[in-house]
Amino acid sequence: MTKTADIVADKEHQLEDLKHEHPELEEDVEVEDIKEVEERIDFIVPQTDDPNTPAFTFRSVLLGSLWVVLLSFGNTALSFRTTPFTVGANIALILSYPMGLFLSAILPTGVLNPGPFSLKEHVLIYIMASCGSVPYGIDNVVAQIMPDLMGNTDITFFSALGFVLVTQFLGYGLSGLTRRFLVRPTAMWWPGNLSIIALFTSFHKVDTGDVDTSKERYTMSRYKVFWIAFAAMFVYEWLPQYFAPTLQGISLLCLIAGKGSGDDGVLSPFNAVAGSIYNGVGVLGITFDWTYFGSYVFTSPFWALMVNFGGTIILQWIVAPLLYQNDVWGLNQIISEDGQNPLLNTPHLFVGNANGTKKQVAPIHITSYFALVYGSSFLTITAAISHVGLWYGKDIYRQSMNAFRQIRDEVDSLDKHVKLMEAYPDVPDWAYLAFLAVSTVGALLVSIFTPFNMPWWGIFFNIFLCAIFILPFGIVPAISGFGLYLNVLTEFVIGLMIPGQTVAVMAFKSWGTNNLIQALTLTQDLKLGQYLHIPPYAMVFAQFWGTFLNAIVSTAASWFMMFSSGNLLQDPNWRYNGYQTFYSAGGIWGAIGPQRFFGIGSVYQSLLWCFFVGFASPFLPWLANKYIYKSKYWHYINFSILYTIGSAGYPQVFIVVPVILSFVAQYLFLRNKEFYQKYLYVIGAAFDGAGGFVSLIVSLLFFGNISPPNWLLNPTSDANGDWYCYPGGDWNTP
Repeated sequence: MTKTADIVADKEHQLEDLKHEHPELEEDVEVEDIKEVEERIDFIVPQTDDPNTPAFTFRSVLLGSLWVVLLSFGNTALSFRTTPFTVGANIALILSYPMGLFLSAILPTGVLNPGPFSLKEHVLIYIMASCGSVPYGIDNVVAQIMPDLMGNTDITFFSALGFVLVTQFLGYGLSGLTRRFLVRPTAMWWPGNLSIIALFTSFHKVDTGDVDTSKERYTMSRYKVFWIAFAAMFVYEWLPQYFAPTLQGISLLCLIAGKGSGDDGVLSPFNAVAGSIYNGVGVLGITFDWTYFGSYVFTSPFWALMVNFGGTIILQWIVAPLLYQNDVWGLNQIISEDGQNPLLNTPHLFVGNANGTKKQVAPIHITSYFALVYGSSFLTITAAISHVGLWYGKDIYRQSMNAFRQIRDEVDSLDKHVKLMEAYPDVPDWAYLAFLAVSTVGALLVSIFTPFNMPWWGIFFNIFLCAIFILPFGIVPAISGFGLYLNVLTEFVIGLMIPGQTVAVMAFKSWGTNNLIQALTLTQDLKLGQYLHIPPYAMVFAQFWGTFLNAIVSTAASWFMMFSSGNLLQDPNWRYNGYQTFYSAGGIWGAIGPQRFFGIGSVYQSLLWCFFVGFASPFLPWLANKYIYKSKYWHYINFSILYTIGSAGYPQVFIVVPVILSFVAQYLFLRNKEFYQKYLYVIGAAFDGAGGFVSLIVSLLFFGNISPPNWLLNPTSDANGDWYCYPGGDWNTP
């Protein structure tokens, strides 16, 4: 028996004793999940801790700050590309390890060098580096400033910086108040952290207490396996990312069915809607590029993957083509006839009142699939609320009562990592509340005195929405690894309340969406810190410092790209499509407004039923469990995950290959648990890192106009990505 099995068995005995004392826990879903969760994590998470290990050091702050600056500037600049690319924090995690070892070897012993480079220092560097993505508020800055978008010349650098700062920080205050619900409970295991933990424990050769070495079959170290897997994927990824990009997405149904009978150069309806991964829903679409999905297929629970894949097949492969075939909303078209996102770039959309705007551009139609994506968002929002309320409501109530009484939760206190974290002082609730208050004042000042104007009450309403959704939208990724977002809801609600005020709608969207993203990012990082036993104060500082630097550097980088990059943004490869899409959404939700787009009498009014259907759906398995057949498996039917489908505008290749790999992972878990526990997460992390490195190098090659030769698997730029779907199409012809 492995040490992990011993730990799980001991925890089971303690839970059984607790159930005898509290019979109401017998039907508690969170308690029932604990055994399965520990089987998935204890073999990769350190089971001991030394509180004297250095964490917050000169080395960690220096390297973390360096990586924040590099990633923030690079990612913001790359976000202006026609096809945006992001350099992930995994690259910083891997490269900062030898950098940390180097500093520990050359710095003088003492404050600058407290000893060997530690895992805890490495974690803090990663936390800071993970802040190096493009801040959500940059979308507003670019959309309002660029001349061919809104062209607002009144925005200064400091007003833009103020807006980005408050959009990045406002959600953090709420995050700390959710620790009892989203961090401490064992059942809230945040699968997205596991591949990262595997990297840390492999690099630092941490004893996770997972295997009895006297009976060990696999003797190769995780560290060695990581580098073997990394090298193999690094070599392989040059094929789909550079030399044979057709392998990034293959419309298998087109190859099977043939090109159809449409006119030359025009997709036949069958292939367009069903088969094409670029212009349709991608039935049987496959990819050979690991970066299109990543290690979540190994770390997310099998039930969540199957629910999501099943829902995607139903909605995307069946419902979407039927909607198109029956011309449900009129003016049918494929996802994108030219491969580019449509742009509503008429200036009159953004001035005057909404009534005049609508009349000048009516009727506006979107593709059937794009409409379905909006319906999917409506379904997901309400399904998350009812699912969490039905299945986790008792836990939330119990934990809330214990919080008010200032007593420990008896279930959560059994968690070994919670006990180990008692060695460190925790950040008090009042500190998070104080930070929330300061951030709110900053947001009010920005909304009143800068061009990113919004009614003052919008700030408080924004915080209210985040407070309502942080638990349901936090529990779902904490148990499944699938993230949910508020961008559609925030646009919808504020568009109803202040129709015609496009700038305010876009500002509210950024605040509302990013509040939740930042809150849950800090929450997930706090869980990572609990697993790896990082002092809470150090974790919070790393997150705050990284976010602060990121806001400054990213705003400066966007300013450089808009005003100091010469004619670069006139190049076809630098058309900042992502920002144009954000601007177009402002036209739909702001200038036109959801009332005229989705309201009674509008083309898409039927989509409003999705709110009701989404809320009602989770009652079906809950009632079945209560009155038909009692089983813990009913709560795995999570409709908020089932209703999540791929976004329009991206290659639809997220089903076939991920399904196959998730079955492989589940087979290993059931049939070869020792290999699964020792290597699988490490291999997934190695693949992620290698794919990211190749993506970075390829992006630099294209930046320097160093392109591979055109051939069958690397069509010319004039040919469609899946040219074989087109009647008369060829890889080297338009």
